[in-house]
Amino acid sequence: MTTDNLQALPFISAGAEALFRVAPVIGDATHGTSQMQTGPWMSDERGLPCRGALGVLMDDVTGYPIAARISAGHWAVTTELHLDFSRNPAVDGSILHAESRVVTSDTDGGLATGRVVDESGRAVAIASARLRFVAAEMPTASAPDDRPPVGPSASSIIELLGAHHRRDNAAAGLELEAAESHCNPLGNVHGGILLCASEIAGHSAVTPEAEFQTTSIAMAFVRPCPGTEPLTFAPRVLYRGRSFAVVQVAARNQAGKTCTTATVTCHRTQAL
Repeated sequence: MTTDNLQALPFISAGAEALFRVAPVIGDATHGTSQMQTGPWMSDERGLPCRGALGVLMDDVTGYPIAARISAGHWAVTTELHLDFSRNPAVDGSILHAESRVVTSDTDGGLATGRVVDESGRAVAIASARLRFVAAEMPTASAPDDRPPVGPSASSIIELLGAHHRRDNAAAGLELEAAESHCNPLGNVHGGILLCASEIAGHSAVTPEAEFQTTSIAMAFVRPCPGTEPLTFAPRVLYRGRSFAVVQVAARNQAGKTCTTATVTCHRTQAL
């Protein structure tokens, strides 16, 4: 597929972008760029940065150039999203910058890679995303100024999401009452928010016993999560050693059906 006859699509902002302070993606069918303002709302309950808070930014920036290749009557959906983290994001109000490039695409979808850097140019995370084209009416684009206003400032990522730990036990998983602020333009919970909640659930499952940092998360999106149903993020520790842990997190809808699976890898280190 060539890009000679492809034009950039207007980016369609929704509740998730406003909630996570993510700017509209700009670019074309080969690349995309965006940015996100950090803040204390990205902190976990211990006051440490939540790395999963980068989910909306990275899902948007990697998906945009693939979505710019869709034909009429179709939409692009993320089926896989993988983030590797190199350091904690700041939570001081500074700006994170993200960029992406298309690796390959065909009539079924495509693969893109991306990265996010801080204001000093230091890499914070790298990403890869695989998308598929599905039959769907394209949502109406809105100008950036028409995005839903951001609500009162939250003091933590849990407060921002409006989530809570299952049975008041951080290791037991997370429960999320989906709302319009969590949604993408199709009315489903944004893939970046699903990644964020999965990372919180996976990281929380190992942190009670040792100081672990999330170093990567691999998401598979197996069915849409309507923005009108509660979701449960259930972790299962596959391995926990002295310095390394692997947790699988399943997000299930109200009917108990699996919507996403995530593999969260954590390392016990002070260097990241």
